[in-house]
Amino acid sequence: MEAGSQLERDLFEELLTIPTVDAHEHLPPEAERLKAPADCLDLFSCYCRGDLVSAGASGEDFNCWQDKSQPLAGRWQRFAPFLSAIRTGGYAQAALLVVRDLLELPDLNGDTYQEASERLQGLHKPGYYDWVLREKCNIVSCIQCWQYGNGPFPDYFCHLAPAKEVVDVFSPADLARLKAGSLTDLVACVEEAVSRWRADPAVVGIKSTHAYARPIDFRRTSPEDAAAVLRRILAGETLSLAEGQPLQDYLIYELVDRAAACGLPIVIHTGLQAGNRNRIRNADPLLLQELLENFPSCQFDLFHAGMPWVREIGVLGKYFPNVYLNLAWSHIINPAQARSALSEWLDMMPNTKIFGFGGDYSVVEKVYGHLTIARQNIAAVLADKVTRGAFSRSDASMVARRLLLENPDSFYRLGLA
Repeated sequence: MEAGSQLERDLFEELLTIPTVDAHEHLPPEAERLKAPADCLDLFSCYCRGDLVSAGASGEDFNCWQDKSQPLAGRWQRFAPFLSAIRTGGYAQAALLVVRDLLELPDLNGDTYQEASERLQGLHKPGYYDWVLREKCNIVSCIQCWQYGNGPFPDYFCHLAPAKEVVDVFSPADLARLKAGSLTDLVACVEEAVSRWRADPAVVGIKSTHAYARPIDFRRTSPEDAAAVLRRILAGETLSLAEGQPLQDYLIYELVDRAAACGLPIVIHTGLQAGNRNRIRNADPLLLQELLENFPSCQFDLFHAGMPWVREIGVLGKYFPNVYLNLAWSHIINPAQARSALSEWLDMMPNTKIFGFGGDYSVVEKVYGHLTIARQNIAAVLADKVTRGAFSRSDASMVARRLLLENPDSFYRLGLA
């Protein structure tokens, strides 16, 4: 870390020594990752794709960049102008930190792209995940999403079970998958799934990503209204999301009720959705208030700082004892807004209810870049608090350890600290 005060630099160095819980990832099994040849353009997959689209990249551009049967030189020439457009954003900055620190090159440009590709390919060998996550990142636990049942994974990986498995019922095929023919059967499916997940020590929570498809204003629905929707499906109809929503809401409430009873947290995507052109309003965290009010005994982890509603989600964290806030993904969506959010949250809610980092990546080396930005952000916020006299230096150390280790460890019962 080159910029900032000496205090900020000292805090950054201290953050490097804190064993870190990565509170959200989408990493495929290592063997799957190592099967494909690698080059420097792979560093700009995942979230960078959204910025590239925003910068004007076309489907033909992406086809060119991803076609590894073609020479890298031509693909780089087509990519370079777009890199210039996005390189100042958080997504690209995470990739460029990989180039600097893991590939040990000063930058990615016309002079270094070939060497960067060769060095990246050279790292692709068994043990790659441990080298990046354990050795370079000091990550001691990694909480995965949408990889439950895949593998193998290292023993420090754990999983969020997919809520959609038992609450997304819109067609006869969904009923056949669940082997259900009545509302009672569907509730039994929910009960069985939650019991199965609770019995698996690798499962630490249940995740909803419904904000990608609908507003997250989950409503308590009567059994009669849910059954009316189900009758249409039993009659052979395939329903739209809107038509099926009363049944989905009913099952979500059944799911949360059973998760609360057995101590499994509920994790909910809030704020910006990945990609481009989604309905951002669907993910406003304030839409969750009715659900949160109905389940005071359920622990909720609200993801992604609710961006852009960082103040609104902060109020939920302040208001509800059972609501915790997760900065996963946020440090690269908008580093400045993540700093602002963290600073305000520390002023308005208990510091024990904030999770400082989740990479939210399917590309393991970019976890390093994201975590570096997160540590820079946390160091900057804590240094400012100390400089202004709001925190003592020992307060800053205490909060740093809570953000990266103790808070997610306690919430997810990881048994680390």
